[in-house]
Amino acid sequence: MESKPIKIEPVSFRSRPPSPKVKPLNILKWIVGIFLGVVLILLGVSAWFVFTARQVVITIAPVPETLAFSGSMPALRIGDYYLMRPGEYTVTALKECFFPLEHTFRVSAEKRQKFPLKMNKLPGRLMIQAHESGGTQSNIVGAQVVIEGHEVGKTPIESLEIKPGPAKLEIRASNYQNLKTNITVHGCGKLQKFNMAMVPGWSDVTVSSVPRGATLKIDGKSFGNTPSRIQLAAGTYLMEISADLHKTWKHRLVVKPYEPLEIKDIRLQPADGKLAIKTNPLGANVMIGGTFMGQTPLVIDLSPDKDHVVRISKAGYEKATRNVKVPSAALTRLHVDLKSRQGIINLWLKPVGTQLLVNGKSWGATPKKLRLIAVEHTLEFKKKGYRSYRTRITPRPGFAQELKIALIKEGVSKQATSTMVTTQTGYQLKLIRPKAYTMGSSRREQGRKSNETLRKVKLTRPFYMGLQEVTNKAFKEFMAAHHSGTFKSQHLNHNDQPVVRITWEQAALFCNWLSAKESLSPAYVKKGEKVVAAEPLTTGYRLPTEAEWEYCARFTHTQTFLKYPWGHKFPPKRLSGNYSDQSAKDLLPNVLEGYNDQYAATAPPAKFKPNGLGLYDMGGNVAEWCHDYYSIYSYAPEKTYADPVGPVNGKHHVIRGSGWKHASIGTLRLAYRSYGDDKREDVGFRVCRYLK
Repeated sequence: MESKPIKIEPVSFRSRPPSPKVKPLNILKWIVGIFLGVVLILLGVSAWFVFTARQVVITIAPVPETLAFSGSMPALRIGDYYLMRPGEYTVTALKECFFPLEHTFRVSAEKRQKFPLKMNKLPGRLMIQAHESGGTQSNIVGAQVVIEGHEVGKTPIESLEIKPGPAKLEIRASNYQNLKTNITVHGCGKLQKFNMAMVPGWSDVTVSSVPRGATLKIDGKSFGNTPSRIQLAAGTYLMEISADLHKTWKHRLVVKPYEPLEIKDIRLQPADGKLAIKTNPLGANVMIGGTFMGQTPLVIDLSPDKDHVVRISKAGYEKATRNVKVPSAALTRLHVDLKSRQGIINLWLKPVGTQLLVNGKSWGATPKKLRLIAVEHTLEFKKKGYRSYRTRITPRPGFAQELKIALIKEGVSKQATSTMVTTQTGYQLKLIRPKAYTMGSSRREQGRKSNETLRKVKLTRPFYMGLQEVTNKAFKEFMAAHHSGTFKSQHLNHNDQPVVRITWEQAALFCNWLSAKESLSPAYVKKGEKVVAAEPLTTGYRLPTEAEWEYCARFTHTQTFLKYPWGHKFPPKRLSGNYSDQSAKDLLPNVLEGYNDQYAATAPPAKFKPNGLGLYDMGGNVAEWCHDYYSIYSYAPEKTYADPVGPVNGKHHVIRGSGWKHASIGTLRLAYRSYGDDKREDVGFRVCRYLK
């Protein structure tokens, strides 16, 4: 396809007018104008920035080596602060041995603002090993590593990152003593090596015995037979060595670390033999070597192949003595028929035909002569139309007794009967018919202790209270080996002085011994290794309850009970009791000024006037054991405690009264209460029992 030809036509010529010339001065003015405008704009912007920016102080510890900011507006540093427009910024800081710091913050509208920042040091690396002290080659594997109370691993540790600074390092390993030390972690990723020496926490214990081959136990766990060498960690253990036909040897073993022990040639004693004692009648008391063993039928342990003197007694029967020898680990039986001791009682009785009951059993018409076993009997005489008469009498072999009784017709006033009882040892008790009273003391009383809360008590059961404290002479009939000792050269062991330095258990067993003499049920029984009160309480001899003791100590014939043993006011009246007085000034640190009872230590019972109930030494002389366990009672004004006997379990028993050593103003108050289970040199007791 062919293209069309282009047509070219001529045009007329027009000349261009010449351009005007620009003068150099005008150019300069134009440039200066532009520059001044830019300057003015910059000055305006700067003024705007200065007047709208905020002073911001940024402190970084430690001082970084490099520092940079980023954000919506630039930051202008002036001296120790920066000028920044409100908005969000990010600061970046770098320093050797520290983690890089990158922190975003917001500048608010406040004029002056501070942002304290801190750079964290790079952690250090620890290599921790342990070895036995004295041998660097014997590495301990698996020891627990604790830093700042947190377990971080077990030895050996090759590289452990820990923040820099001081730290407490502890290493624990079985059978080694714990190792504690303070370390300083340098940080900066540097490796620090610790090779710790552990001191063994055990000791070698070598044990041998006679005979050989005995069983060795530690805290009940078998460790083979003797002779034996074992390793024990530091501590206290119960070691037992036992063998057939021998007594088990027990020892409290104290093991100290790295101190070997040798328990050499322990000689085991032959095993006890058993003696089974039975009597006819039953219930006889058994004494061996001056110690009361109990009542028949009885099985007791005795040292083998040794002569033992067995003394058997029962009220109303002749005493029997037997010499016995028991083989080791064998049972020997002893049967004794007791021969009764009888006494004659001649009866003169009115009216004729009166019926007789002996110990509750009917004997029909009253005979003129009674032949009874020499123990206490209850005789009751009855006849229709007459008041019954009941009395107690103990026949005396070889001495006939007479009993004259005239029954009183119904409607005729009854005469008063005796209110005293006497034990077979001659100890006297008085019948107390108590009434309700308030026990304890007011919080306002001087010397009042926090455990002496007020509480209402109602004693419903009449009881007999010992007239005086038990003497050394009376107690040695029960326990011949007892010795009350001395106090700073003052004798306490004379026969007529009150017995002291005895435990509560010894006092309780003495009461059982008195009960056995009169065929009364014991008030205390053995429970495992302990002596505890029988439940419910029997009519056998016992210690007075705390409530009974305080009732007798504070009694008056008015409604107001005593505050002190002698009355309501302090100091004590002249010769009103044995207290810490002028005669004891060379023995005791504190004495009652102007008071002298003339006994530096204990006084024989009943040397001072009796109280309103006819009882002696209810204050002073010796403190006295009570039946109860110690307890603290809460204040409950609406509650009344009937015949309280204290808690059935406890750690300590109550001690009442103030011994001659403890007669301060506080302890002279009758609300005074102490407790303990020791053999304090001023603690004795008196005997009590319920009315049948």
